[in-house]
Order: sequence, then structure tokens, then C-alpha cells
Amino acid sequence: MAGNQGHRNEWVSTFPFYWMSEVPAFEGARNGFRPAGDTVIGHDVWIGSEAIVMPGVQIGDGAVTGTRAVVTRDVEPYAIVGGNPAGTIRKRFDEARIGLLLELRWWEWSDDQLHAAMPILTSGDIEALHAHWTATIRAR
Repeated sequence: MAGNQGHRNEWVSTFPFYWMSEVPAFEGARNGFRPAGDTVIGHDVWIGSEAIVMPGVQIGDGAVTGTRAVVTRDVEPYAIVGGNPAGTIRKRFDEARIGLLLELRWWEWSDDQLHAAMPILTSGDIEALHAHWTATIRAR
């Protein structure tokens, strides 16, 4: 993750003088830090090598971030993003299937529940996984 909340590009200088107060010439410098909020990475997210996620960005569950992407905006669940700045390339699944995955929240299942569902988890059959969840986990 990276940040630039202390480098104010609307000021004459982008240098963060405030953080070097031990230098006499910098005394009285204003603090340019602007908090961007928490950076939140969802469940089952894959972030490619050397990708940069900027402060305050939220990456939704199941999202994929391409290698060397620069993520400057929030990423929707199950979106694939890439580029500089990162943009949505496509969704991993259609909206109905994404809704099913978000409903069953498989990443919160116990080890035994995961083990029982592993043949389905390692397939592309979201409807079968949802049916398994409805019959064995949700029913409890």
C-alpha cells in the first residue's frame, strides 16, 4: 500500500517540511497530512505482484487486482481490475451469482464445512455451492 496524504499538490511545494521539524528552517511548517480513511481488503481477494493500493480504498470480496495495478478507487465485489489507474476489466461472475456468493460467505465456514464442500469450492458451480450451503449450513 502507498500513500501521498502528506504531499499537498495544491501547495507551492509538495515537500512535507512538517515532518522534519528538527531542521530550523522548517520550523512553523504546516502539517499537510489529510487522512484518507481505512484501507479495507475483502475476503478471498487476490492482489497481483507489485500492485499498489492507495490509502482509503476498499476492495470488495472476491475481487482480483492485476499485477502492477495502481488502485486509486474502491473495487466492487468480484470485479477484476487492472492498469494505472486501475479500472474494471470485467466481473468474475454475473450479478446473480455474485449475490449468491456474498450471501453464503463461505470464508466464514468452519474447517469441517469447508472440507465437505471442497469439491464444489474448487469448481465453477456457484449454484451447487449455494444449494449445498442451503441444505447443510444455512439450515442449522
